[in-house]
Amino acid sequence: MVLGQTLAQTTMKAVIILSAGHGKRMKSALPKVLHKVAGKPMLQWVLDAVKTLKVDQVIVVTSPELEHHEILKNTDVVVQEFPLGTGDALKLGVQKLNSNIDKLFLLCADTPLLNPQDLKNLEHSKADLTVVGMQLDDLNKSYGRIECNSQCNPVAIRETKHNENVKNISLGNAGVYAFKVEMLKELLPHLEINSESREIYATDLVELAVKQKYTTELVIADEENFLGVNTLVELSQAENIMQHRIKTQHMLNGVHFLLPDTSYINYDAEIGAGTIIEQSVHIGKNVHIAQNVKILGFSYLSNCTVENAASIGPFAHLRGNVVVEEHPSKGNFVEVKGSTISKNAKAKHLSYIGDAIVGEGANIGAGTITCNYNGFEKFKTHIGKNVMIGANSTLVAPIMINDGAYIAAGSVITEDVGPDNLAISRTQQQEKNAWALSFRAKYSKK
Repeated sequence: MVLGQTLAQTTMKAVIILSAGHGKRMKSALPKVLHKVAGKPMLQWVLDAVKTLKVDQVIVVTSPELEHHEILKNTDVVVQEFPLGTGDALKLGVQKLNSNIDKLFLLCADTPLLNPQDLKNLEHSKADLTVVGMQLDDLNKSYGRIECNSQCNPVAIRETKHNENVKNISLGNAGVYAFKVEMLKELLPHLEINSESREIYATDLVELAVKQKYTTELVIADEENFLGVNTLVELSQAENIMQHRIKTQHMLNGVHFLLPDTSYINYDAEIGAGTIIEQSVHIGKNVHIAQNVKILGFSYLSNCTVENAASIGPFAHLRGNVVVEEHPSKGNFVEVKGSTISKNAKAKHLSYIGDAIVGEGANIGAGTITCNYNGFEKFKTHIGKNVMIGANSTLVAPIMINDGAYIAAGSVITEDVGPDNLAISRTQQQEKNAWALSFRAKYSKK
């Protein structure tokens, strides 16, 4: 060793995420932790929050039905066959710990609102056992309560379902802990089965640690960040909170929501400054919106890119790898799927544009549709620059409408149209004199 150089001690860290509960109160066939908040499964929110800790090992204790799920592909999976409580799940997880782990964090998979900063505060604790506590705004809530000594260090956690008298304690247990592994391995064999629930509680570790003269510490966090989702009602509460967080961040970045509470924004949405989003807009997954875009009311977007100064809606639907370039306008009840809409192109009313390339400056008349599917395959429609498509036109793909062409209103186009040509496909109009008089007379006799 070079003179004066010291050997730095590196703390090896791991996290165990408890994800084995059946979630019966959700009354859903979907496993509880796979229910989504802002488009992301609850378990994934927790896994992403854990990344801020830069741990050396992530262990997920889960049920048999999730053992091989892709969401767990970068974790060490432990199966809890029967849900015998958090203490039992912790014991199973500890058996999977790498031998060099010094510090362990315990989290729950049904807390999608986790704030990474709270985990960083937990990481900085020096005690043998650290508990995250919350100042409860409602003493009737079912959270366990943390008892502390005169130095505000935890000495026990009491479950309210076993002891109603502890509800007057306002310090709730968030269910998140940090342990020194050496202490944890010594205490785990002493956890006992609760005589009423027949489960083993990880919360009993606090009292055991104090009896064995280990140090404890309390980290205070906002109650909102540790909302546990056990019912669809609580899932809705988590969604509302997450939506508020997401939209607040977008607004701070310069996005103008006219009525933010009425719109839905997926967690991965990218929205540029100067964009206006009107009421009741749905921004789904994989949406990229540039600057100064207008998304008008009741529009639905997913898997699309909208470039600068475009106008979308109202009542527009963009889905499936759509690219809308600068300055186009997509108006009332226009659906665009798997298409590229070039600069300054317009489709203002009641149209379906599927698997198409619409050239710069083209105008799509009201009621126009691209017929892209024959029941077996899908085909492309190519619409050139400055093409004018008349109202109620039907474009049967595969087809090429070259630059500058005009399509007469009401046409069914089945063949390519040359540049600057006019295409008309209609039956010749006929009139039968006084037909309506005889028709009405026929039915009036009945």
